[in-house]
Amino acid sequence: MNAFLRVLTKFDNLLAKTEAALLIGLVSVMTVIVFMQVVYRYVLAQPLHWSEEMARYLFVWLSILGATLGLQKRGHFGLDIFYQMLPDRGRRALEFVIHLLMGTVIFVILVQGILLVQKTIPQESPAMGISMGWAYACLPVGAGLMAIHLLLIFLKDRKNGRMDRLNLQ
Repeated sequence: MNAFLRVLTKFDNLLAKTEAALLIGLVSVMTVIVFMQVVYRYVLAQPLHWSEEMARYLFVWLSILGATLGLQKRGHFGLDIFYQMLPDRGRRALEFVIHLLMGTVIFVILVQGILLVQKTIPQESPAMGISMGWAYACLPVGAGLMAIHLLLIFLKDRKNGRMDRLNLQ
């Protein structure tokens, strides 16, 4: 189990680095596109009709990928007042329930995201003319990445014989 967990941890860390690099790239591209839109609209009086739509889709991808990285880093917020009042056994039970609920939501997003992508592949975006499946693909991709991160969090917590704190460090 330890060797498997080490391999899975290395993969998870590589995945997180890849996600961070993608986020940096997407923010950079989005910034350039928005800047070009401002220049073209107000300086050249020739607005780029596709730029707002592209920036919107990039922002959605950024949000979903940022959420996956936040999960991997355990960076999502949590209310710890109730958690702190519980004994260790109650904390473990609460965190198990939280992981179970998160896994359920991620599974639903994954399945429904795949169905949505399949349904929207034939549709084209208004300004760019690309398949709307690309815009909605962030849902199953993000949910799949979150599932990997959540699985590793769960396995690490179970291996430690206790559930780690809800990012209260």
